Amino acid sequence: MKALLRPSFDSWLAAVLVTPFLLAGCKPPAAPVSAPPPTAVIVAPVTRQTVPIYVENVGQTQAAETVEIRARVNGYITEAPFKEGSMVKKGDLLFRIDPRPYQAVVDQSKANVTKSEANLERAKADLVRLKPLAAASAISQQDQDNAMTTVKVAEADLLAAKAALDTAELNLGYATMMAPFDGMIGARNVDVGNFVGSSADTSLLATISTTNPMRVNFTVAEQNYLRFQRRFMGDDAAREEHSSKMEFDLILGDGSTYSHKGRFEFADRALDPRTGTLKIVVSFPNDENLLKPGQFARVRAKPEEKPDALLVPQRAVIETQSLRSVLVVGEGNKVVQKPIETDGRYLDQFIVSSGLNEGDKVITEGVQKARPGMVVNPKEASEKKVAESPSKPDVEKPESK
Repeated sequence: MKALLRPSFDSWLAAVLVTPFLLAGCKPPAAPVSAPPPTAVIVAPVTRQTVPIYVENVGQTQAAETVEIRARVNGYITEAPFKEGSMVKKGDLLFRIDPRPYQAVVDQSKANVTKSEANLERAKADLVRLKPLAAASAISQQDQDNAMTTVKVAEADLLAAKAALDTAELNLGYATMMAPFDGMIGARNVDVGNFVGSSADTSLLATISTTNPMRVNFTVAEQNYLRFQRRFMGDDAAREEHSSKMEFDLILGDGSTYSHKGRFEFADRALDPRTGTLKIVVSFPNDENLLKPGQFARVRAKPEEKPDALLVPQRAVIETQSLRSVLVVGEGNKVVQKPIETDGRYLDQFIVSSGLNEGDKVITEGVQKARPGMVVNPKEASEKKVAESPSKPDVEKPESK
């Protein structure tokens, strides 16, 4: 009986083991996996236009005129009527040193002049009386010579007395110090009642400077100076005209732009041998007294224009150390990486000197996803805005009642 059942069991076991493989072989073939769509990127064309070249330099404000008010004679200060940090007019009284000792010297000098004039008149009168006597040989020639010498000595004494009077009057004038021009006076270094003029420490009383216009000094590199000069080589009139028409902007410490334009004043006579830079001075109107000497600011100017410049968006440029490159979408929408050289910036774009041609489409968005050799789906920024803008709803007409 067992012998009869074993073949049937073996057949059943073989069928169980083989059936799954037979079923798997009967399944239809799997569908091929579709390739992912090309990566979408935003591109912008390389454009060509004439652009102004702006340069910025750090500068510092400086008064056009600054004068230190110093004591030129010794004495006690009796008056200092100005308000510190205020505007003063030319001729306003700033300081007065006690004038009485100097007035006394003036009076004495005047008396000496009068005395010398009297001595001279007497000497001349004596000489007039002696001349006829000398002619008649009533007196010796030596007496006449002595009389002439007395006249010359009296003349010299009168000149010395007048010179002493001039010196005394100068010292008396030095005791009163006036504002040399309209401007702003600074802090008072010495108060009323102090003795001044005996040393350098006490001779500086205050400092006054002009406020309008206000100058700004900055330096330019030797290379920029040479490039500017070569544009007007041999044509001084054209250079002067260009410089006089240039306008300068002043960016203040808080980032704001000063409301008035600056004008070129002059360039220094020589470059600084330590830094290889040239000092440039421009001036700005300062009616509101917003600018004070010593402020730091950035001076921006447009010294030239670059015609037919190639421009590429700044966000499209890949910077690796000192090298710059862009990703360009070429034939068949294939990405190509091109190294470029730049020559400054204009707004949010780089000025390209080599590496690109007008009309090249550079990737501006999706730079991180794109790789050289990839096929991408390029779209311009204008197309992206249209795609992202919501559709305008239809305007419903009011129902008629």
